[in-house]
Amino acid sequence: MKKFVIVLIFCLSVFGFGQNVSVIRKKVEVINNSKDYVVKKISNDYFVDVKNEVMDNGQEVEGYYRNQELKKIVHSFGLSNTKITTQFYFDKDNLIFVLRKKFKTIGENGNLREPKLTSESRFYFVNGNVINQNEKINQEEVSVIKQQAKIYQNDLKVYKSQ
Repeated sequence: MKKFVIVLIFCLSVFGFGQNVSVIRKKVEVINNSKDYVVKKISNDYFVDVKNEVMDNGQEVEGYYRNQELKKIVHSFGLSNTKITTQFYFDKDNLIFVLRKKFKTIGENGNLREPKLTSESRFYFVNGNVINQNEKINQEEVSVIKQQAKIYQNDLKVYKSQ
């Protein structure tokens, strides 16, 4: 009987997580397909002058708002041979999904005309916890991702456009 209960609980939790991922995917799709956003952009100058953060090829943050509610943040930065773009998605101020893409920008013969996608990571969140991911990372890295989302949310609140 105990084994049956354990198996039942496991199956229900797996089914529940699958349901949550489907719901999150639909919310992300709605966010991506919407066009009526107010976009707030933070340029590289802010990161260099105010935060004293210098990247080889700069960085920027874009916040996408609808009805004064933050729906999406896109953070892009360039290193010497790599560009990394991270998209953070929110529902009612809660992080629900993160998509991180890494691109190679320099090849054997110099700069590439089109950056080459080298990796793509997807993280689904419910109540601040990762419920599904396509890349095995440890909890410390998940904490860093969540902290980055909070930092960029705060940057968007305090940044004054020039």
